[in-house]
Amino acid sequence: MAIGESAGAGRSKRPFGVRLYLTVGFAAVALITAGLSFLLLTGSSDEAASQSAADISVGRAVRLADRIGKHAPDNSANQFDTIVDPGFSAWVYGRKRQVLTPIRSRGVSLRDVEDHPEAVTMALHGTRTVDRLPDAVTVIATPVFRNGRLAGALLVRADQPEALERAISSLGGDRVTAALVAVAIAIVIGSLIATAITVRVKRLARSAGRITEGELDEPLEGTGGRDEITDLGRALETMRIALRETFGALSSERDRLAAIFDALTDGVMVVGPDGEVRFSNPAAEPLIEPDRKVNDVIQPWLIWAQERGTAERDGIRVGDRVYAIGVRKLAAENAVLAVTRDRTEALRREVAEREFVSNAAHELRNPIAGISGAIEVLRAGAKDDPQAREHFLGRLSDDAERVSRLTDALLTLARIDAVGRESSDTIDVGFVIEEAMQAVAPPDGIDVGVEVVTGLAAEGDGVLLRQVLIGLLTNAFKNTPAPGAVTLRARRLEDGEALIEVEDTGNGIAADEVGRVFERFYRGSRALEQEGFGLGLSIAKRMVDVMGGEIGVDSEVGVGSKFWVRLPAAAAAPSPVA
Repeated sequence: MAIGESAGAGRSKRPFGVRLYLTVGFAAVALITAGLSFLLLTGSSDEAASQSAADISVGRAVRLADRIGKHAPDNSANQFDTIVDPGFSAWVYGRKRQVLTPIRSRGVSLRDVEDHPEAVTMALHGTRTVDRLPDAVTVIATPVFRNGRLAGALLVRADQPEALERAISSLGGDRVTAALVAVAIAIVIGSLIATAITVRVKRLARSAGRITEGELDEPLEGTGGRDEITDLGRALETMRIALRETFGALSSERDRLAAIFDALTDGVMVVGPDGEVRFSNPAAEPLIEPDRKVNDVIQPWLIWAQERGTAERDGIRVGDRVYAIGVRKLAAENAVLAVTRDRTEALRREVAEREFVSNAAHELRNPIAGISGAIEVLRAGAKDDPQAREHFLGRLSDDAERVSRLTDALLTLARIDAVGRESSDTIDVGFVIEEAMQAVAPPDGIDVGVEVVTGLAAEGDGVLLRQVLIGLLTNAFKNTPAPGAVTLRARRLEDGEALIEVEDTGNGIAADEVGRVFERFYRGSRALEQEGFGLGLSIAKRMVDVMGGEIGVDSEVGVGSKFWVRLPAAAAAPSPVA
């Protein structure tokens, strides 16, 4: 049965529906709200009653002022109170603001009346004032006229009549009770209606959630009934069945394609016009940012392909890697297909070969020139002079040895550059340090100290680390005049990495040269490597890079230098490296 037919059949047979439930519910809430609004609006009667009480008090005060205008008040408190209405406290003033009646009237002292001087002043000028105070108290000041002339003023303090106060209090209690009952009824009706609807909707929501999580084998709940919620449940059930059949067919195809893409060494990405990666294989992950956007460096080539149809580039640098990229437009998906290839290692080998040739030619020029010059001098007759012959033969030997050492260093450096980072093993740092110390003998007058944490392990290569330490110790001995000291330390950092330090009390390195000591063929102004080629520290740095570590130096002229090597952490110390 189609979804549309199911919905139509449900509407024709449905006696009640969600709309009817909601209509009845809203009608009930509307009726209750109307009744509650009526009761709340009557709350304004409090203000009206208070105003009416004030108006009554004003009228009574005016009548009292008229009586006083016709008959001057007696200064006797009892006689004056007889003409004052109950609930009133009244005082009469003469033209000169003198009080003509007793200070206390019906138990209230004139001093207890707030702001009465200002009100009396206005009344003596012919202006009546009415002040409504808290607790339903009204203060009235009105002029007193006698024979058409202003004869004085009357000050009245009137309380709200007790009967009116009782009526208002009773009415307020009835309104509160009615409001509470109305709210309770509204809550009960609203809760029942909401429960009747939401229980079924929540049941469908749970079923829809299982579909979202890929659980397509279990039938949906809440498909029984004859209203709109039932129609929704049946539609979701039909969708579940269709999705189960479709996903079953797609799963096999997806698995085949996933296996193919995962096995590719080339990166494959499908990128939308906003740079968001819709699909990628593991080889493409280095070019994707954490927010699933493609790296900004290759974004221009994707835009080019979107506009022109295709784009290709052989060398794009992303961080420390170089990629070749080919992009094709996918018009049907409003996206582009990008295929990338990591050419870093290939270029590294090419650069290593070029640098080897360039560096070799640069450094071999001087010793070869020396050898050629010595040969020419010997041929010119110096060979017949025993002293000159020995001198030039010594120079030939020194230059030949220099060429040999330079060739070995260049070959080592080129080999490391060509191989790149090798797989690391867990090494015993203490054992490697012991081997390095045995390989380098300290000069006379140089004290050597070793401070190594027991059981210190790191990830790296034992042979490379030994060569690095030998080079650092050799430099330290060479640049530390006697008497001096060289200390080798090794410890574990908080993050588990291993830190190795070679510290000396030698000449030190100038601040402007510290950043260049690891450059190839660099020899500082203080002759850090007096008899070398400027390759020792460069080779050491490349070896540490191959092991995935870091190398650096802290130095001060006249104080000494401290070279440090940091290697990745290892779980535990392994067997000693042979």
